[in-house]
Amino acid sequence: MQTTLLKLLCQKNALSYIIFDTNFFVLETNKERVRQDSDIHEYLWEIVGLEEEILALSTEKRSIELPMILRDGFYYDLEITSFEDHTSQTLFIATMQQKSKHSQEYADVLKKINKKTLIYELSDEKKQNSSYQEINKHLITLHVDLNGHITMVNEAALHFFNLERQEMIGKHFSTLFQPQKSQLSTASIFIAKNSAGEDIFFHADIIPLADKSAKVFENIIVAQDITHLKKIKHELEYAQEHDTLTGLANRHHFLKVLDNKIEANKEFFFCFIDIDDFHIVNEEYGAHAADMLLKHLSRLLLEFIETDDMLMRLYADTFVIVFETGKNKKYIEVLLKKLSALFVENPLHYSDEDTIEFYCTNILLCYPREIKKSKEALHLAHKLLKRKKIDKKELPR
Repeated sequence: MQTTLLKLLCQKNALSYIIFDTNFFVLETNKERVRQDSDIHEYLWEIVGLEEEILALSTEKRSIELPMILRDGFYYDLEITSFEDHTSQTLFIATMQQKSKHSQEYADVLKKINKKTLIYELSDEKKQNSSYQEINKHLITLHVDLNGHITMVNEAALHFFNLERQEMIGKHFSTLFQPQKSQLSTASIFIAKNSAGEDIFFHADIIPLADKSAKVFENIIVAQDITHLKKIKHELEYAQEHDTLTGLANRHHFLKVLDNKIEANKEFFFCFIDIDDFHIVNEEYGAHAADMLLKHLSRLLLEFIETDDMLMRLYADTFVIVFETGKNKKYIEVLLKKLSALFVENPLHYSDEDTIEFYCTNILLCYPREIKKSKEALHLAHKLLKRKKIDKKELPR
């Protein structure tokens, strides 16, 4: 389902994506000309030489951004991030956002300007300003001197900041745009406040202009609003860490929570809950009924847990409650004794004719008594749940 959601999000927002593994083989893509099991270098030759940096993403909370990649006559911004699939395998996703027609035209014009090493002379200024304003009606464009002070602005910039031209000329670029990163580069993400005081994210291409001696005398900054892309990125990150059926955080998020709690090095408890004979519901009533039961159980557990506790869905029929740090074992055990009655009193009324009764098995684990690392929890919980279910079958309900 997460793959389906990814495809829908990318289709909705005109994004292309390629998922590839640590061997740089393509696993999945929505690009027609990219073949599964092919080497991603065949399509994205720009990543040649960046392989080690890409592999390092699996241990670093960041992404690699390559702006203005030319493909089939269009420019794209490329971003590569890592994630883990349901089997804990490290994978990478490369997303490509096509640049607007105006941005492409402007980039082409600036390339021509740089190629000819044009110097701003009085005789040419009127003609240059005319072309400059026509191309950049939809982009914020600034000229800044080598000290970062603004020497020229377009109408889009004046409209965005709701300032007069004379109010902007002479200002330092940093008074209007704050870099999201610690260093400026030839392609950076900046934040600026619009006239309504809202934070807007911009992708800025910083293009140097040189004279005939190849000496840079001025920079042109082209800023494109990418706030909607930030929203898309947030949606993709949410989809990566949440279950689409129940809306609960998933196994990937659970491991992150455990890692953070283990790093704090304080005792805490977590309870795994598994539906007994879940496959029978699927076989007798169908996949829709099974999904309804999972949603029903998630609602019951959300009402059952206390405010500061967390509920997550790890696998098809396995949930986990992570209790707030500081709660003692006796209190939690008393709380968990109420679970059996909760399930008995709240069967799933699937239809007018069908009421699905269900039971669950749960086990309680503690850090640091039973586990030392987050991934140990999954293996131990699976083993203990299996053993407890076998023991339960030997006893009457």
